[in-house]
Amino acid sequence: MSKIRSIPNLTNEEFLHVLKQVPTIVVEAIIVGENGILLGKRNTEPFKGMWHLTGGFVYYNEKISEAVIRVAKRETGANVEIVKFLGVYEYINDDPRGHIIALAHIIKIAGGTVAPNSDNTELEYFRRAPEDMIPYQKKIFNDALKS
Repeated sequence: MSKIRSIPNLTNEEFLHVLKQVPTIVVEAIIVGENGILLGKRNTEPFKGMWHLTGGFVYYNEKISEAVIRVAKRETGANVEIVKFLGVYEYINDDPRGHIIALAHIIKIAGGTVAPNSDNTELEYFRRAPEDMIPYQKKIFNDALKS
């Protein structure tokens, strides 16, 4: 089985079992700049090697806005500001981790240097969704371009 990030004290198998029992809430932090939308090339499973939006799980007792800022900072190293809420996106059979409910936010870089972390091999701005992007995130990407 591929290595998937887990929460403390659970094995990967236990983590996946929990995720597949209930919908999981994630945030998508769509970083918009002059050169398009910032995507990362995944260095972790699932979807290793594919381009993706900055995002991650919402922790228990964490405010949505705090999760957006946390995941964007973790994946880019930069400070960010939320510009606006883009929408809710639901994926039931598109991700091996189970039923995903994504809360997408448009954000901007507010300071610091953008650099990939261990989750990404590279970060790059795009004006069109690349072919090798996580398929279900392309709708969010395209909606963000229109907003």
